[in-house]
Parts: sequence; C-alpha cells; structure tokens
Amino acid sequence: MVLKLTVEDFKKYLLDFIEKSEIKEMDRLKLRLSDLGNEKNDYKSMPRKVSLGNIRSKGETAFQRGIFNSQNTLLDYGNTLKEVNWLDLEIPVVLNKNPRRPSLDLIGITSDDIPVICELKYHKSKSDHPIYGIVELLMYYYYILCNHELLDKYDIHHTGLKKFEWSFIANFESPKLLLVANKRYWNRWLNRIGEEIFSSQMKYFKDNLNVNIECFSTDDEDFEAQKGDCEKYIPVISSNRWLKVI
Repeated sequence: MVLKLTVEDFKKYLLDFIEKSEIKEMDRLKLRLSDLGNEKNDYKSMPRKVSLGNIRSKGETAFQRGIFNSQNTLLDYGNTLKEVNWLDLEIPVVLNKNPRRPSLDLIGITSDDIPVICELKYHKSKSDHPIYGIVELLMYYYYILCNHELLDKYDIHHTGLKKFEWSFIANFESPKLLLVANKRYWNRWLNRIGEEIFSSQMKYFKDNLNVNIECFSTDDEDFEAQKGDCEKYIPVISSNRWLKVI
C-alpha cells in the first residue's frame, strides 16, 4: 500500500480528527485507537465457526448474514457494475484476549482481484452517524496495516470459509473501503447532514489519507416479517445490487 502518511501518522490523523469531532460517540473509537493492546499483540485469537443461519437478530446482524449468504454483490456505479465475492465476515483484525475485539463486518474480493473491506450500518431505530462509520472503517484498515503479518501467521479466518492473505490487503495500493447501509439509513442521515457537506468530508479523508472510500445503498429489508413467530430464522436479502451513494 502506498501511503502519503506513515502508518503511525495515519493513526495520529484519525486521533486528531476524533479529537476535533463534535460526534460524541467518537470517544468509543478514541479508546480503541489509544489501546496499544490492539496493535501487534502476539495472541493467537482463533475465530470459531460462524453461524450463518438460524439466528435471532432482526437488525444489523441479520443484514450482515443476509448479504454474506447471497455470496456475491454487484456494485452499481451507474454506468458500470463490479462484482464482489464475499470471503469472510465478523472477523477480528487485532490479536488480544478481549472477546469484543474490533472485527470487520465483511471482507471480499472483486472479480478483478481488488480487496474489499466493508462496514455495515442498518437503520432500524438508533444508528451511528456515517462519519462515525467512516472513521470506524479507517480504524479497522489501520489495524490491518499494523497486524497483517500476525493475522497471516495465525491464519485468522473462520473455519469453513474461503481463505485469503491479510498481507494482500495491507500491501495492495488501493483496496476498496466500503460503508454500506440501507436506503432508510442514508435518507435519514443525508437529509440531516446535507449531501454536499458529507461529500466534502469524504473527499477530505480521501485526499489526506490516500484511501479509496466508497458509500453504497441497499434495499430496505423487513427482517421482522422474515422472522415472524419463529425463534430463529435464516435472513435473506431481496437484491444483491448496491447503488453508489458518494
């Protein structure tokens, strides 16, 4: 990966941005980034087999499982489509004993071999600010840059899913960093923030950190209706095509 900044400066930039942000929830990310136990900790934290069906969630976890179970996604850029094949989900990017350690929602690869890391947001009731989501995504990417050798050393993948090399993501010049949410989420937040303001903040990250961040919108899903009266169910998404937002 060719960075305008060193990995250390990348972290410093994120911490400086968080410090100046008026989004109060950013304090959670500041605590994580300030925890040196998340960087190059040599603890073998093997993820167990992940449950892809028979879940109780009617929110973001259902959203995640439905996307992953669809196996692939089409990124719709208006005049072109790009296919992403999903490799793993809910996978830790740090090596420590914390059971709630930072984990990526989705990891995939495009049909032309570009690595993809993805943070999901799902509007049901309360949901995070999209700038919080972007900083969260950049934090996960920072941890991959720090920890990729150890993640490969300990073969951090979920049992039974497709393997990949973390170093391929870390060393790739411009991996895709995707913030993905359903239509209701984007309608709520872009009406509240203003699309031009959000676009300018996105550009600020891209220009200063030399990263390829993109935002996509999915169809709204009714997971409550899918679950019905069942204790557990297998969530399904209605479309695997995502529309580019920013």
